[in-house]
Amino acid sequence: GALVEMAVHTAAVLLCGLSPVLQPLRNLAFQPHRMQDITAQARSWEVMRDLHWYACPNGHPCTVGECGRPMETSRCPDCRVPIGGINHKPLQGFQLARNQEDRTQTGHILGDVEHRRTLGTSDRGVSPVAFVLLRLLTHLSMLLGASRDPQSLAGMIKPAVDDVVSFLQQHIQEDLAQLTRILGKSVDDTMNILHLVLSSLLQAPQQQPGQWLVQFDDVLSTKEKRNKWEDIVANTIIVPELKDLDKKLLKLNRQIQEDERVSSNPIVKIVYGDPAAFLSQLPGDSHIHHSKMWSCRKRVSVENLGHVVQQKNAKDTVPLLWKFLHKETELRLVKFLPEILALQRDLVRQFQNTAEVKHCSIREFLREPYSDVMRDQLERRVNVFLSVWNKLRSSLDTNGEIKLPKGYCDAELSLESRLEVLLPRRQGLGLCSTALASYLIGLHNNFVHSVNRHIKEDDRYLISPSEVADLHVISYEVERDLIPLILSNCQYSMEKGGETLQDFDLERIQQQVISKFLQGKPLITLTGIPTLVYRHDRNYEQLFSDVRNKLEQSALPSSVMNMISGELQSYSDVCDALSLTEITLGFLAMAGENAEMLLTEYIEQVLQMGDQTNPHVLQALRRCQLRHSMALWQLLCAHKSEQLLRLGRDPFADVSPAYKEELTPELAKLLHTFLVHSRLETFLQELHEMIILKLRRVQAVEEFRPDWSLKESLLPYLYAKDSELVLELEDTFPDAILLSHATGTWKAAALFKREHR
Repeated sequence: GALVEMAVHTAAVLLCGLSPVLQPLRNLAFQPHRMQDITAQARSWEVMRDLHWYACPNGHPCTVGECGRPMETSRCPDCRVPIGGINHKPLQGFQLARNQEDRTQTGHILGDVEHRRTLGTSDRGVSPVAFVLLRLLTHLSMLLGASRDPQSLAGMIKPAVDDVVSFLQQHIQEDLAQLTRILGKSVDDTMNILHLVLSSLLQAPQQQPGQWLVQFDDVLSTKEKRNKWEDIVANTIIVPELKDLDKKLLKLNRQIQEDERVSSNPIVKIVYGDPAAFLSQLPGDSHIHHSKMWSCRKRVSVENLGHVVQQKNAKDTVPLLWKFLHKETELRLVKFLPEILALQRDLVRQFQNTAEVKHCSIREFLREPYSDVMRDQLERRVNVFLSVWNKLRSSLDTNGEIKLPKGYCDAELSLESRLEVLLPRRQGLGLCSTALASYLIGLHNNFVHSVNRHIKEDDRYLISPSEVADLHVISYEVERDLIPLILSNCQYSMEKGGETLQDFDLERIQQQVISKFLQGKPLITLTGIPTLVYRHDRNYEQLFSDVRNKLEQSALPSSVMNMISGELQSYSDVCDALSLTEITLGFLAMAGENAEMLLTEYIEQVLQMGDQTNPHVLQALRRCQLRHSMALWQLLCAHKSEQLLRLGRDPFADVSPAYKEELTPELAKLLHTFLVHSRLETFLQELHEMIILKLRRVQAVEEFRPDWSLKESLLPYLYAKDSELVLELEDTFPDAILLSHATGTWKAAALFKREHR
């Protein structure tokens, strides 16, 4: 009944109201198909299609047309420094602009209502009460829209749901529950407050035409316009309506009590009447013969205290308390940072420098043979990680320092999720773990810095993540520590015939929050977060540069290449040989050695690894010298991928899908013509090396656009190496094959080699 009343009142206001601020809600309720992502249309404008944004060395935006890679030089229009490039190679400091577009998704992205119960209320600039009321009005409008055009309305909800009406009803109930907690009122009073706000929307002043529309549009097409609309509705309609709220509610309840249409109802008399009028009629020994049974005492909560600060206009008087209350639902999670960092350190110790990524679920990982103590500790820390991630994932998606790839924060994590989400890395799913630690450290540091500025202390107390313990981080329990602190600074007063009044000493609460929870904590540096580096995650370009600086490198003779390929036929032998070569390169990069020394001699006599090495592998590498180390790595790396392909596995599992487009039959035919007359082995190795060194990077898509020509992208790489393949590639490689076909091209070439061996 109450839900129907709210929906009917909302519909009446939207149909009768004339204020422009109602138009977005009106569209949701009566024309949901209009509420679409206008920015998507802007992105498809024909005039912008072939422009690629770059930044000059001073950060000013510039554009490059056609393929998006500079072919000529010019000067920045803003600061006149040289920009552009020659032969697709940008000048020093002229680089692709990082994509700064809004990271928040469009549409309804709150997900299941259960997820909301673990989150804070306001994640934007408006107050929590106004924010929840705005959300409630939006959900009521969407409910009306679902009855008119369920298909368009369902298209706004991400992830998709089966029953839109039931989904929205659950969110409306949660909005009311949150509003009740924040206001500290009864459910009846909370409903009445909503009806008061709806009435004030109907009476909202009609602004001069265009006065507001320049700041927001009727479909809230961008984040900025949505925020502006929320700001206008909150500050010009909702906040004024909430002033002197207790007096307004008292007046409203009196009106209801005196309304002849409802006051004859005995229940209304009991709810809104004076308890003294009917208590005498109850049996004297009844447990309900008490005035406390007939009045709603405000429940003190963190959310309600935030509302009190706003009602008293005390945001500037107690700025740190206001900031604390605004972020409290996230700040309470900082106490779990030591456990999360400890879990990351344990996982790094276990997996550091392993050759292969471990593919399994978290549950399968926890089933591995550990001691009981170790398993209990791991399970506890994993559950803490999953719980904190699920509560913060929305904030990580939109506000985190580390930009997570699209879709990483969409679903909750569980024991069935992949183990990689726990492994702190700088790429792939491992970014989730790194981003979570980074966000919690940033949250902690933000408050420590604010407190230090407030009490005029400097920020000299610094520790690294490896030193973090429980005593270093902001830590408290809401029910055990925070609520008693608030209650101890709350005074009650009562007037005869009136309700109990609360009064909070806000300045004293702020002082105690600072001294008990925030003061004396160190800032935590972001450098030193545990990071897992698989062997193939190394910066090979830097490694190779260091090796070249220490000793001369040259190509492997064809006879040696053929001998190695012939003798290392199994996948395990190739992996052993590659691992040995990478260890050798690591030592050569640091210490150098005589380039003419045999590789096997270096392994057995200098590194003393002869006993630990597969004799068959040593035999296969017997003709290699140290000057062949890099060429040997290139050969074995490509050979390993060929073996993976033969075993039906993807050798490029961690390369972006943007580079994995399949070749069309026409392109496959053109490639076949090239392969018949090419230096096939050299082409396979050079293309493979470029994919591994360039396209496997986290930001590869921003540096190497998938719609660039593969030939034009590979040629500068080969020029730098003075490769013998350059002329062949320039003359005969198909121009129509793009970088997006890179892995498909390599796989087709590897298959061609196997078939024509």
